[in-house]
Amino acid sequence: MADKNLVGRCGLYCGACGIYRGHKDGGAYRQGLADSFKVPLQRVRCNGCQVLTADCWGSSCKIVQCLNAKGYKFCNECSDYFTYACKLFEQLYEENLAEGVDLRANLARIKAGGADAWLSDVEQKYRCPYCRRPIPAQLHPRKCYHCGNDI
Repeated sequence: MADKNLVGRCGLYCGACGIYRGHKDGGAYRQGLADSFKVPLQRVRCNGCQVLTADCWGSSCKIVQCLNAKGYKFCNECSDYFTYACKLFEQLYEENLAEGVDLRANLARIKAGGADAWLSDVEQKYRCPYCRRPIPAQLHPRKCYHCGNDI
């Protein structure tokens, strides 16, 4: 069964987030993130957008802060979403669309009650083709940190 805590409030899949993967998988990947961001190792932590706490990396996300202030669970509950007036969402949308991720389509599918099926699909998308373990969407270099194979 899919972990519904990984349904990103903006339509992203939290299970493919580097911070989430670093927190869950640990090891050299997590340490590399801490070094890269110049933060203590314990700061590299998150359990997904649906269960953010003050010590989660995503608690400082401007989209999450906006949704919380407005009392919404997802971006597509806000009128600014439908009028394309939310600059935060539109920037994130454009960046992800360039990477082949359609946040609007994801949110529509989630809203239509397809969160479980959507989660199942994206979980498979973000797996190493060799060892089948989960990997982050933004993996640089494109090498699985579990098995070492180039992706």
